[in-house]
Amino acid sequence: MSISVILIETAVLAVLFTIGVVALSKNPVDTVYDMPEPIVNRCLELGLIDETKKADSPQTRRKKLAAAILITLVMALALFFVNHAENFLQGFLISYLIWTIVDWYDCFVIDWIWVCHSKKLIISGTEDLTDSYKDYKFHFIASLKGMVIGLPIALVIGVMVQVVSWVMR
Repeated sequence: MSISVILIETAVLAVLFTIGVVALSKNPVDTVYDMPEPIVNRCLELGLIDETKKADSPQTRRKKLAAAILITLVMALALFFVNHAENFLQGFLISYLIWTIVDWYDCFVIDWIWVCHSKKLIISGTEDLTDSYKDYKFHFIASLKGMVIGLPIALVIGVMVQVVSWVMR
């Protein structure tokens, strides 16, 4: 296990995450459910979005579950083969460390620096909601939730690393 490898993996994931966020932001309405509630409510009132894409909708939950499964599988294999993680504890700790760093990058760089200040991300009809767009507390709380969500994912990754280790040895 090498710190430099972990940092490189984290940087690669941050770049991939940024590419995904930038791609989604081409149409700011597509990112509305990552925005504070007043913006979501206004977009609902304007008919720009519908309830089926809300964060707690079955459709959105299925997409998030599929993404979590893919992330879990890729991270477990990378941790075993690239980082040489040999057991549950190493798999859990390294994956949670990477998850947390990317989560903080999302909060402090993507959200606080870019999202809170980009005029390109303001959705037509919500221009008067400036305070909501600059709601740092909203993004910080979302980051804390992301850290909690990362725990069970890191646990599963740790288990997968342990299983792969048993199978490969």
